[in-house]
Amino acid sequence: MTRNLLLWATAAALMLAAACATSPPVVTAPPPRDLIVLTTHPEDGPLGSATVTTPTGAVSLTRVNEGVQVRLGSAPPAPAVVPAADLQRIFGDAVAVMPPAARRYLLYFELGSDTLTPAARVLVSEILALVQARPWPDVGVVGHTDTTGAAPANVELGLRRSTLVRDLLVGAGLDGALVEVASHGESNPVVATPDNTADARNRRVEVTVR
Repeated sequence: MTRNLLLWATAAALMLAAACATSPPVVTAPPPRDLIVLTTHPEDGPLGSATVTTPTGAVSLTRVNEGVQVRLGSAPPAPAVVPAADLQRIFGDAVAVMPPAARRYLLYFELGSDTLTPAARVLVSEILALVQARPWPDVGVVGHTDTTGAAPANVELGLRRSTLVRDLLVGAGLDGALVEVASHGESNPVVATPDNTADARNRRVEVTVR
């Protein structure tokens, strides 16, 4: 009996050794890498810059389509411009399903009134065409004033201005249910001025088409 157990133990050891000898080597996959790319602003704004920081280092991205591949546990390498073909291959599907970038228009008004300047009226047809070209448009219309007059009255004036623009768009064929109207009065100027200062740049309605 003892001899049989010894033979079984010896055979099992030989089989285990043979199995170990034929097993493939274990391959450790490299840590995953993330590609970070600096691209142009979707609303044609300034390019800006970005700093990519890891526990072991940092690099700055300052050029259009400049990118860096970051690997876990490694310092980021020097950035390089990513070819357009590679950007399309890597990010093309994601970009294709993104909604169109928002567009903003500034429509200016005469002093102390809800009368659009002639140049502002020309923009109404352009805004309408853009809305009609969007599959699921959303339009925000916000009225603003300069600092002449009392603040509460300027909130009302800003609302009259934004309502006027909304009515012009609806009259030109836009569905009124797509438009959200608001007023900031004199509280959000483009150019900061003292109180009771007439400034044409602040007498405006901002139309945002998303």
